[in-house]
Parts: sequence; structure tokens; C-alpha cells
Amino acid sequence: MPDPTELWCYETLRRLRWPHGMTCPRCSERRVTIHSKSTQSPRRKYLCLQCRRTFTDLTGTPFARTNLPLRTWALYLRWMEHGGRTSELAKALGVKWDTAALLQRRIAMARSGSGLSRQLCEVLQGPHKGESCGGGT
Repeated sequence: MPDPTELWCYETLRRLRWPHGMTCPRCSERRVTIHSKSTQSPRRKYLCLQCRRTFTDLTGTPFARTNLPLRTWALYLRWMEHGGRTSELAKALGVKWDTAALLQRRIAMARSGSGLSRQLCEVLQGPHKGESCGGGT
């Protein structure tokens, strides 16, 4: 199975998070505009036209408030199936030990709950039958 691309991860996240169209996580308003300056990155920032708050694709998810690419989270979720120690995870992902430990804590909390966070973890773990990760290396 090919590694997921950053674009595939964000498209999957958006499709799961907002199946009936994007809404503000604070006030549930549907009138939202893109507030990003860069069109190169799949990571987006949005502005709610009702409450005037900004938010990202990751707001309110276990992946929020980190500078890690969403692809790294997806790779971690796949790696997690094989078990292993935190030091092995850090080496495999090319991150520091404490970053790998943060990944483990956040995912453990998300999986212990229910709802969107758990669903996101399960989907980013790997594509379903017939679904492609977008190729990549």
C-alpha cells in the first residue's frame, strides 16, 4: 500500500469532517470563506462570516496545534498496527522521541473516545478497499 500524500490526507479529513458542507466549529455557521494566503499547501485556514473566528481543517481534532504534517500522523497510525517502542517510532518517522510520545498520547485519547476523532484515526490509518492514497513516496 503506498504512503498517503499530504493532499490525500487533507481531502479525506475534509470529506469526513464536513460531509454536508463546511461549518464553523464554534457557531456551526455555513457561511465560511478561505482565509489562507498560500495556495501551494493543502492546509487551509478559514474565516467564519458569522462569528468572525478563524479555524483550520485540524481545529478540534487530535491533530490540531502541532506543526507536524498530517501525512506524518497517517504514517504513525499505520506504523502503530505493527506495535513497537516509542524510540522505534521516532526513528521511523524522523522525529524526536518526545514528539513520538505526543503522537501516541493524542491518538490514545482520540481512540478511547467516540465520534469524529476516532473516525479520523481509523480512516487515516489506511485507505478502504479500492481507495487510493494518492500515490507518493
